[in-house]
Amino acid sequence: MEKNASATSVIGKADGATSVCLIKRDAELTLKQKIQRFRYQIKRAHVERTLKPGAHTMDEVMEYLVKVHGFAEPDKEEIKEEYEEMRASFLIQHAPELLGEYAKLPKLKSESREDLLAYVRQAQERTEKAKEIPATEFDIDFHRFQISFDDSNDNIHFLIEKRFGYIGGGASGNKKILKSFHKLDKDIHRYYGVTEEDIRTKSQRYKDVVRALCRK
Repeated sequence: MEKNASATSVIGKADGATSVCLIKRDAELTLKQKIQRFRYQIKRAHVERTLKPGAHTMDEVMEYLVKVHGFAEPDKEEIKEEYEEMRASFLIQHAPELLGEYAKLPKLKSESREDLLAYVRQAQERTEKAKEIPATEFDIDFHRFQISFDDSNDNIHFLIEKRFGYIGGGASGNKKILKSFHKLDKDIHRYYGVTEEDIRTKSQRYKDVVRALCRK
């Protein structure tokens, strides 16, 4: 059976410290990209128009994953490496002053292969420095929930970070598993929801939930 893989960061903007994103200006977008952007804008407008107040806490989201969808949380030792990566990512975002000279990456000089590789190396060095900061100075409240299938490599997982309000997730397996993940992903974020205040102020939580509900 054909295998695919999907990994999606959803809420919290904890996308990996070594990610490099080059965004084209409107004038440089292809016709296909412009059509995709237009479709997204229509979908976003619909989501925003129909989104109603109804919020739950992270603890309630975790309970929902376990009791309603049958997810389980593995032993902390099994996710130790993933926890360290996430802790470094959140430290870089929320406490960069702890990194001293590594607090801010130099600007990307150009889009050349050489400059891109140099930029990635610098980002990786910053991540390693972040990992060296002891948890007594900066820590996160990280949880992973997972369901595995017949093939041990096939799974759907969700990542919860309670301190900063992050929900992420991903899946590995065939098209049916990936479809299930995307359906669950939206369900989890609808359950997480927003308050009237979030809607009124267009808070970060509101923006993140809307973005999640606009995904395919």
